Amino acid sequence: MRILITSSRMPHALDEIRKFGREGHEVYATDTFRTAPGSHSKYVKASFITAPPAYDPERFLADLAAIARAHRIELILPGFEEVFPIAKHLDTFAPPTKVFCSSFDTLARLHDKRAFVELARSLGLPVPDTSTATSTDELARAIAELPEYLARPAFSRGGVDLLTNVGPLAGHLPIEACVPTPERPWIVQRFVHGEDVCSFSVAQHGRVVAHSTYVHPKTIEHSGGILFESVMEPEALAFAQRIVEHLGYHGQISFDFIRTPDGLVLVECNPRATAGVTMMSAKQLVDAVLEPVDGSRAPHVVPAGVREQIASAILRDMIRDWHQIPSDLKALFSGATDVYVQKGDMAPGLYQVLSYSHVFAFRHRLHVKRHHHSDLVAAQFYDIAWNGGELP
Repeated sequence: MRILITSSRMPHALDEIRKFGREGHEVYATDTFRTAPGSHSKYVKASFITAPPAYDPERFLADLAAIARAHRIELILPGFEEVFPIAKHLDTFAPPTKVFCSSFDTLARLHDKRAFVELARSLGLPVPDTSTATSTDELARAIAELPEYLARPAFSRGGVDLLTNVGPLAGHLPIEACVPTPERPWIVQRFVHGEDVCSFSVAQHGRVVAHSTYVHPKTIEHSGGILFESVMEPEALAFAQRIVEHLGYHGQISFDFIRTPDGLVLVECNPRATAGVTMMSAKQLVDAVLEPVDGSRAPHVVPAGVREQIASAILRDMIRDWHQIPSDLKALFSGATDVYVQKGDMAPGLYQVLSYSHVFAFRHRLHVKRHHHSDLVAAQFYDIAWNGGELP
């Protein structure tokens, strides 16, 4: 099958490129800049540059449709939040091209943290106490009512723009830097103590067909994970199945939880792929996406103990904080597979370094004059994110 994977900069997109390629499929890749690591995998037949979906969604869709027509793409597998403009305009893509995603309305409902909390609560799933702020005054009042809080934009991701008074990010973001509006509201939640747990699932028409649950013992700047380990957490699968079945969801979907003494608390949903895909085998992922659903078959669940890492980020962590050297060295030599550098396909590792230029492009585009702790994370997706604005 001819498959097009977008946002090839993302580590999970690179992982999917390799897995579909190893299973014998003809893989194409796109991104908005030439040094995107996944575009340089040996498994990519051809790669292309598109307009940035965050800034020019109409041209992005035209670029993608032209690529699909020219190369007779049979399936588009969105790699990040460009799935939103794609889903809103599925009629842009003519047969034989299909897109592995749900409807725009379903995706948007899950991506909006306010709507997602309401959905989860309506299904009887545990969520933190949550309120909404549409102005700085409302935000100040909301956090004043909670002894421990976590606030962030209703449309956000990757641990960027977190306002909290708990943990290593306490006070990192001043409230003066937060600008909630009716168009860009924030949510304020009672802080839940416990261990971060994440899940990733592949779903077909309301059925979870493959699933992984994992923890990330190490993160980059207390945001995105850089070391991942699969765990067995039946409750995470049950929560994912409840939501997927209720919505008739189709595509890739991920959830974040907090593990407490009373069980999991559901925090948010990312209706797209995340690092959890890296723990699936090539056959497991490809079968989950391409094979027809068998209603009698239980979903494939990744067993505990599969480990993946981003070695370059761990090395960077050692340089930034020498206190982390012992645990970083332990992680590096733990036997975890590196997401970027793999035997027989080394080029993405080199282009991971070259793609750091995207951080400077991010700072230039957003006129960021000072270095912020979250720049590296934010730069990874600033031109492919969707923050809830109007789409043409």
